[in-house]
Amino acid sequence: MRQNTPPHRPDFDYENDEFLEEIELDGDPPVDDDDELEMEEVTLSQLEARLGMHSDSDDAMDGNEDEEEENRIAAIRDDALITFRKHTAPVFGCHLHPRLDWAVTGSEDDRAYVWDTNNGEVLFEITDHKDTVTETHFSHDGCYLATGDISGELFVFKVNESQDDRPILYKVWEYSMFDMAWMFWHRAANVLLAGGDSGEVYVWRIPSGECKILPGHSARCEAGDLSGDGKKLLTAYTDGVVKLWDLKTCQVLMEVNNQHPLGFGEVSHIVVACEQNSPFYLCAEGGGKLLFCTNNGPVNVIQSEHLIECIAFAPSTADLKLLACGSLEGQISIWDYSKYALRTVCESPVPFDGILRLKWLNDYTLLAATAQGKLNAFDARTGSLKFTLTGHLYHIYECAFKWEENCLLTVSEDNTAKVFKLPPLGE
Repeated sequence: MRQNTPPHRPDFDYENDEFLEEIELDGDPPVDDDDELEMEEVTLSQLEARLGMHSDSDDAMDGNEDEEEENRIAAIRDDALITFRKHTAPVFGCHLHPRLDWAVTGSEDDRAYVWDTNNGEVLFEITDHKDTVTETHFSHDGCYLATGDISGELFVFKVNESQDDRPILYKVWEYSMFDMAWMFWHRAANVLLAGGDSGEVYVWRIPSGECKILPGHSARCEAGDLSGDGKKLLTAYTDGVVKLWDLKTCQVLMEVNNQHPLGFGEVSHIVVACEQNSPFYLCAEGGGKLLFCTNNGPVNVIQSEHLIECIAFAPSTADLKLLACGSLEGQISIWDYSKYALRTVCESPVPFDGILRLKWLNDYTLLAATAQGKLNAFDARTGSLKFTLTGHLYHIYECAFKWEENCLLTVSEDNTAKVFKLPPLGE
C-alpha cells in the first residue's frame, strides 16, 4: 500500500481508560442528596452538540461540499464502452493482449486481473502479490504475462495454448528483487527486463530464468528503454548518470556522468526514450533539461520552458522528426529534434490539467492522459485539439493502445479501468 495513506483515527475505550481522572469543579460543593442520583444517558453526537464541537453550519458546509462533488461526478460524460470496476484501489498498470480480446490491470489493492475487453468479465485473478501491482505486460507474442509490484515480487504466467482450458494462465516463473522502479518485455523475444532501488538491471530469458545483471553504482535505476534495434538498453539513475548498455555483452557503450559538462547532476525525476528508427536517445529531467545522445555520447542539450513529467518520440514512419514533452502544468511542447527546435505547444483545454502520460496514436496524432481524468488528442503539426474523451474522475496513470482495433485501455486513481473506441484518426 502507498505510504501516504492517511492513518486511521484510533478508537477510544472510555470505560477502560486508566487515564480518566475525577476532576473537582471550582465553586460550591454539590449538595448531598439521599435520593439516588439519576444519570442521564447522552450519545456522543449529543455531547458534541452541547459542547459546540459540531455545529449546524459545519454540517451544512460538509453537505454542500459532498453535493458539489456528486454533481461534478454526475456531470462527467463517460465515453467508455466498458468500465472495469473489480479493483478496490487506484489502478496503475495495464496492457492489451496482442491477439486476444484480453486486458490485464494491476492495482494498489495488490491484485492483478485478466479480463475480457468486450464485457468486462474476469478471466483470471492474480493474488500472489503482497504490495501495489504497478507493472502488467503481455509478451510480444502474447504467450506470457508478467506482473510486478513495487516491493520487487515478479511473476510470469504462461497462456494456455487452448483457449478453452481453465485456468487460462499458469505460473511458470517468479523472482524477488529489491524495490522495483520499472519492468517491460523485449519487443522481439521472451526476455524480461527490470530495474529498481539497488541500481542493478536484470535481464531474464523466460521461461528458463537464465539471467544477466547489468551492475549498478549505488543509485536507484529510475528509468529504462530499449533501443530501436533491440540490442541496447538506455538507463537513467537518480544521481543523474545515464548509461547505454550492450545487452549481449553487458558492457557500457556510452555513459554521461556528473563530471560531464552536459550531464545532469542529482535529480528527483528523470525519464528516457529511444528513437525507433536510428541510434538516437533522449533523457529528460523534471526541471526541463533535455539531453540528446547517440551511441558515441551527448550531442546537444536544450532547456524546456516547462517542467517535464513524460516524453515520447513520434513513430519512426513520420516524415517530421517530432518529440513530445508533457508537464504537470498542463503544457505539451512538440519539438523538431532534427533541428533541436520547438515546433509548437499544445495547450490543455482545461488550465493546469497536468499531463501524466503521452502516447502517439499515429504519425501525427498525440494522446495526452491528464490528472483530471481527460484524454486529449492533438494534431502535433499544429498543436490543435482533435478530440477529447472523458469518463475517468481522477488521474489517469497508464494507457495501452491496439491500433488494429482502434482500442484504448486506461487506468486511473478512481479505481477503474476503461476501454474506449477512438474516433477516426485521419493522418
